[in-house]
Amino acid sequence: MVVTPLAEMKSSSTFRFIFMATVCAAFVNLPAADEKRARPFVSYEEPVASYLKRIQKGKQQHAFHPAVDVAAWQKSARAALIKLIGLEQIRDELAGFEITVTQGEDRTVDGEITRRLYTIETEPGIRVPFYYLTPVGGKGRAPLFIAPHGHDKIGLHSYSGAFRNEKHREEILAREGHIAEQAARRGFVAIAPATRGLANEVLVPDPKGRHGNRPCRAQLVHCLLSGRTPTAERVWDMQRILDWAVKQPEVDPKKIVMTGNSGGGVLTAYTAAIDTRVTVAIPSCSFTSVTSAEGYVFHCDCCLVPGLRNWGDWKELAGLIAPRRLLLVHGEKDGLHHRPTVDALGREVKTIFGYSGSAAHTELKWGTGGHRFYPEYMWPFIAQAFEPSPR
Repeated sequence: MVVTPLAEMKSSSTFRFIFMATVCAAFVNLPAADEKRARPFVSYEEPVASYLKRIQKGKQQHAFHPAVDVAAWQKSARAALIKLIGLEQIRDELAGFEITVTQGEDRTVDGEITRRLYTIETEPGIRVPFYYLTPVGGKGRAPLFIAPHGHDKIGLHSYSGAFRNEKHREEILAREGHIAEQAARRGFVAIAPATRGLANEVLVPDPKGRHGNRPCRAQLVHCLLSGRTPTAERVWDMQRILDWAVKQPEVDPKKIVMTGNSGGGVLTAYTAAIDTRVTVAIPSCSFTSVTSAEGYVFHCDCCLVPGLRNWGDWKELAGLIAPRRLLLVHGEKDGLHHRPTVDALGREVKTIFGYSGSAAHTELKWGTGGHRFYPEYMWPFIAQAFEPSPR
């Protein structure tokens, strides 16, 4: 048998044929799930494909780089983000405004938790309701658990277990969406707030359906005209609720968990990046790059921050959370997100946390279902975060 030297094979058409056949065979033999993940999330035809690639790159002025001093970079990037989303403008506009909180209904549930409904006026005429859940018979200070919802108009009721009817109850329990109630039953003080622009109580109407009969998009348009973003308004609301909550005698202000699914996860990510009081952040089914490699924008219009790619991307949001705790959770069957994009981002986030000396403080977990919470990953992560440090 004559053996062809490797050098000759590399330059021959025979080698090229064998190589390509091997690659194709490997791809053909991929498991169905892996083959699906290898496909582009979407595709655009030219000239749109090149156009999107060109304009979406952005200046990346605050992109993380290994050579930077992490603390100095965080200070600069956080200040720039606060200004970019319009939060600085809101602070200036509302300087001197007195935040007020009023209590409404009070109910004990199963003898285990007390659920109170409060309203906080975060700016003139804007009254944001939130449920405040505490364990019955709790002693001392407990960790705070705050969970803003996404595109669920009765989301604060869903999260808190204040179900409207039996159908509502069955739907939410089936996907373990009563996350604030779960937290209270575990000994946390829990808050389930309305998310501005998404909850019935704080919607921006869309008269004549000019914005697609979508209140969240109407909120976006009005905000952009005013130099704000819905993200800034929502972060502002969460920060004002936190201001009130950390003053409550039953709350441990050094242990604050924040989580939310979908749009609530987006709000969790931005709030934790901006407000260092959040010690554990768990954005669910939401934490991904701004766009796919093809230019597809993953998040809802109302999450848009104009010029974000000139600032950086979602890996930089994660970098502003380090060295605090960050758990990224996604569902394998969630059609709104792209696993290769999320996995790549997870590796980048891990690297950035590593440069802050806290690589072990972030994880990426995949649930087997769709667009929902995965408590089986959340609670162990939180428990580990709050374990006493070894002496």
